[in-house]
Amino acid sequence: MGDMTKFNSAIEYYIFNVLLMCLLISEIFIFFYTRSKPNRTEKIDTRDLGTKWLLYLNFVFCLIISFLCVSQKAPFYIRELTLPAYFAKIGMLIIAVGICIRIKAVLTLKKAFTLNVQISKEQQLITNGMYKFVRHPAYTGSILSLLGVSIALKNIPAILIVAICSFVCYQIRINVEEAVLQKYFKEYNLYKEKTYKLFPYIY
Repeated sequence: MGDMTKFNSAIEYYIFNVLLMCLLISEIFIFFYTRSKPNRTEKIDTRDLGTKWLLYLNFVFCLIISFLCVSQKAPFYIRELTLPAYFAKIGMLIIAVGICIRIKAVLTLKKAFTLNVQISKEQQLITNGMYKFVRHPAYTGSILSLLGVSIALKNIPAILIVAICSFVCYQIRINVEEAVLQKYFKEYNLYKEKTYKLFPYIY
């Protein structure tokens, strides 16, 4: 996957491809992890408003646009708007960090994590681990991973498009999710005051 000429060495190229496969495998794992849970608790709210599919589309779109912008199909002026070569290593590091954050966040929530926005009667508000600092670390991980791919490919237009699309899509999802959480957890407003939404000390 990707063009070997976009990287400094064959090793760098293969590491990028391994990380890309890890990203895809991690998302497949999360998909089946959330689907395989037994439905033992009664759901009292399943308000999603299509945001699950919005995130799916954003994930696919961001990967496609990252590769499209560096392909021969892209106009020359887009294809050649690139960052210095060392950004490939920075991008790959960001991909790895993003994957780890997302997996850790999902495993911290355990049964409470779902791809749908839903609340069950036995659900509790999780505020430990990474959730002590940010309210949506799983989304932080996704955004970092997608940005990491575009940064590793060093294409400036792709980075901007991925950043804007991911921020907009995840902001829509978060708005829906937090509306439900505020409705069923009285302590959520206090939790919001003590934490950041996605990135510690930034947002």
